Amino acid sequence: MIYQGKARYPVHEVILHTSATPGDWWKGKTPWEMRQAIWEWHVHDNGWSDIGYHRVVPPQGGVVTGRSIYRVGAHVKERNRGTIGICMIPVRTHAGIKTFEDYFTPEQRESVRSYIADLRTLTDITKVSGHNDYANKECPGFKVRSEDWLK
Repeated sequence: MIYQGKARYPVHEVILHTSATPGDWWKGKTPWEMRQAIWEWHVHDNGWSDIGYHRVVPPQGGVVTGRSIYRVGAHVKERNRGTIGICMIPVRTHAGIKTFEDYFTPEQRESVRSYIADLRTLTDITKVSGHNDYANKECPGFKVRSEDWLK
């Protein structure tokens, strides 16, 4: 089981996000450079101690480590304890709630699914949700259904 923080909150949920970046922002950047840019925004611009997301998934696929999964995240107000925040970098500028395919690549879908499957070998992930399930936001840009990600 994965536990977060000194209080040892058990991890049971993954929350999906999108970065607030234009659709072409990622071009010419390595996955690590994308992660570092988000880290800069969170740490220098917001004054946080670390990047808020546990993982970042670039358009070309793969998963880049952000905050330790053993630390409480900073990705959804009042929903950080016991959750893993995954931020996907969009390939199109966000324009409302649409479908996964409108903003993200098949490589991202496979990378997120594979990462969630790996997490499930370490902890009891019972739910996958979107930031928009807990806040009046459109992030991640589509309606997240657990059954689509826990297959």
